[in-house]
Amino acid sequence: MNNTAQASRPPTKRMSVTLPTDVAEMLEFLATNQGITQNEAIRKAIATEAYFQKEIKQGSTVLIMNSDKSVKEVVFR
Repeated sequence: MNNTAQASRPPTKRMSVTLPTDVAEMLEFLATNQGITQNEAIRKAIATEAYFQKEIKQGSTVLIMNSDKSVKEVVFR
Protein backbone atom coordinates (compact mmCIF):
# COMPACT_ATOMS: atom_id res chain seq x y z
CA MET A 1 0.00 0.00 0.00
CA ASN A 2 1.35 3.42 -0.83
CA ASN A 3 1.76 6.27 1.64
CA THR A 4 -1.12 8.27 0.12
CA ALA A 5 -3.64 5.50 0.81
CA GLN A 6 -2.31 5.08 4.35
CA ALA A 7 -2.48 8.82 5.00
CA SER A 8 -6.16 9.00 3.98
CA ARG A 9 -7.27 6.35 6.49
CA PRO A 10 -8.45 7.51 9.88
CA PRO A 11 -6.39 6.32 12.84
CA THR A 12 -7.53 3.01 14.26
CA LYS A 13 -7.22 1.16 17.54
CA ARG A 14 -7.21 -2.62 17.55
CA MET A 15 -9.50 -4.13 20.18
CA SER A 16 -10.59 -7.57 21.24
CA VAL A 17 -14.00 -8.30 22.74
CA THR A 18 -15.56 -11.32 24.36
CA LEU A 19 -19.28 -11.64 23.68
CA PRO A 20 -21.86 -13.95 25.18
CA THR A 21 -23.14 -16.44 22.59
CA ASP A 22 -26.51 -14.72 22.21
CA VAL A 23 -24.86 -11.35 21.53
CA ALA A 24 -22.41 -12.93 19.06
CA GLU A 25 -25.41 -14.43 17.25
CA MET A 26 -27.08 -11.00 17.12
CA LEU A 27 -23.88 -9.55 15.64
CA GLU A 28 -23.75 -12.31 13.04
CA PHE A 29 -27.42 -11.65 12.18
CA LEU A 30 -26.78 -7.91 11.78
CA ALA A 31 -23.77 -8.47 9.53
CA THR A 32 -25.42 -11.15 7.40
CA ASN A 33 -28.72 -9.27 7.11
CA GLN A 34 -26.92 -6.15 5.84
CA GLY A 35 -24.28 -7.93 3.76
CA ILE A 36 -21.41 -6.40 5.72
CA THR A 37 -18.57 -7.68 7.89
CA GLN A 38 -19.00 -8.17 11.61
CA ASN A 39 -16.47 -5.37 12.17
CA GLU A 40 -18.58 -2.99 10.09
CA ALA A 41 -21.72 -4.12 11.95
CA ILE A 42 -20.02 -3.28 15.26
CA ARG A 43 -18.98 0.16 13.95
CA LYS A 44 -22.51 0.87 12.74
CA ALA A 45 -24.06 -0.29 16.02
CA ILE A 46 -21.73 1.94 18.03
CA ALA A 47 -22.38 4.93 15.76
CA THR A 48 -26.15 4.36 16.01
CA GLU A 49 -26.06 4.10 19.81
CA ALA A 50 -23.90 7.24 20.05
CA TYR A 51 -26.34 9.14 17.83
CA PHE A 52 -29.35 8.13 19.91
CA GLN A 53 -27.59 8.91 23.20
CA LYS A 54 -26.60 12.40 21.97
CA GLU A 55 -30.15 13.10 20.82
CA ILE A 56 -31.65 11.87 24.10
CA LYS A 57 -29.16 13.97 26.07
CA GLN A 58 -30.40 17.02 24.12
CA GLY A 59 -33.98 16.25 25.11
CA SER A 60 -35.14 14.37 22.01
CA THR A 61 -37.56 11.45 22.11
CA VAL A 62 -37.05 8.40 19.90
CA LEU A 63 -40.26 7.14 18.30
CA ILE A 64 -41.08 4.22 16.02
CA MET A 65 -44.05 4.17 13.68
CA ASN A 66 -45.39 0.66 13.14
CA SER A 67 -46.79 -0.53 9.83
CA ASP A 68 -50.31 0.16 11.15
CA LYS A 69 -49.24 3.80 11.71
CA SER A 70 -49.33 3.46 15.52
CA VAL A 71 -46.42 5.21 17.25
CA LYS A 72 -44.49 4.06 20.29
CA GLU A 73 -41.59 5.54 22.20
CA VAL A 74 -38.29 3.68 22.38
CA VAL A 75 -36.77 3.92 25.85
CA PHE A 76 -33.00 3.41 26.13
CA ARG A 77 -31.67 2.27 29.46
